[in-house]
Amino acid sequence: MSERGGGAAKGCIVVAFLGALIVIVVAALAMVAMGLRGDDAPQLNARDRAPKRSAAAPVADPGAAAPTPAADGAALARIRARGALRVAMDTGEPPMSGTPPMFFVDAQGGRDGFDYAVARVIAKHLGVPEVEIVHARYSELEARLLQEADPVDLLVSGFTPTDTPGITWSTPYLEYGLCLVVPSDSLVTTTAGLFGKKVGIFDDDAAAAEVNRLVKGYTELVRMEDGYWAALLDGRFDGFLYDYPYAVAELQALAARDPSTRGRLRIAQYNLTDSTYAVGARATEPELAAAVTAAIGAWRDSEAYAEAVRRYLKGGEAIAATPAGARTVKVQRGDTLSGIAARELGDKDRWKQLWEKNRARFPNPHLIEVGDEVVLP
Repeated sequence: MSERGGGAAKGCIVVAFLGALIVIVVAALAMVAMGLRGDDAPQLNARDRAPKRSAAAPVADPGAAAPTPAADGAALARIRARGALRVAMDTGEPPMSGTPPMFFVDAQGGRDGFDYAVARVIAKHLGVPEVEIVHARYSELEARLLQEADPVDLLVSGFTPTDTPGITWSTPYLEYGLCLVVPSDSLVTTTAGLFGKKVGIFDDDAAAAEVNRLVKGYTELVRMEDGYWAALLDGRFDGFLYDYPYAVAELQALAARDPSTRGRLRIAQYNLTDSTYAVGARATEPELAAAVTAAIGAWRDSEAYAEAVRRYLKGGEAIAATPAGARTVKVQRGDTLSGIAARELGDKDRWKQLWEKNRARFPNPHLIEVGDEVVLP
């Protein structure tokens, strides 16, 4: 074979090799493209892919290990087959003695309270007629929700969301703030007056973090789960910071139980924080968490929600002090903040501005009473 003919053969081999290489590269790029385009990717069997999380479902703690989701609809099917929603709740010590206003037993022996109302709303939304309460102390509720033996479905107990792995939280069902309770003869009127003094709180990490932000220069932080009102009356600490809904109901109950305490404690300051209560669900049951959020959303959009707030949470007296020279309007029968905003400001949606001006004076935007003075912007 001539040198010229040998070169041509070599050229053909090179061309063939390059052509084959191009085909391989193109095929590989096509496969990558298919992997990136979900719509064109080969469909997997159901057992090979995790079910998609509903967009309405709260997202679990991103720092926690990703749990394996339950089969879609399994939690709802379990609850409906049982015919009852099982809820972990602190019902007081001894159990079922009450934690008003969130849970209590009425004079006829029936169960009631704001948290119980939340649980009934959710049960109705899920299509079950009964709510079964499983008692646990507040500090044990999260562990009770995650317990595999004798499982409960939800945690509903005036609980501020945490980042505990394995638990996902619903949209809030109540906004609240910590309030400051002091002896009636105390000169302390705000948290600033607690500088150099002892502070008491309910034994809760979230409350402790808030106190560290709110109160400067306190000398001791006393955390208690029981007996705190007696401790405040005895001078164990100078002020107690506590969730408003519980504080007002417990002070009323204390006065009824022991008339000698009536008028000896007062709420000095409202809404020290922007806090919320939410319902806890297992992160492995996102479809249940989504259903809970939907139930709460529908309830909050109804007049029944405002009625429940007024029924269970009223009782806090308006703090009378108003800023010097402030424009005010007196609450009339049937008034709401949105109604006052429409009448005085020309737009009912400006009720949030009214609330911001008055949040230190009233315990909740739904809890204004006839004769109260509302400060206008």
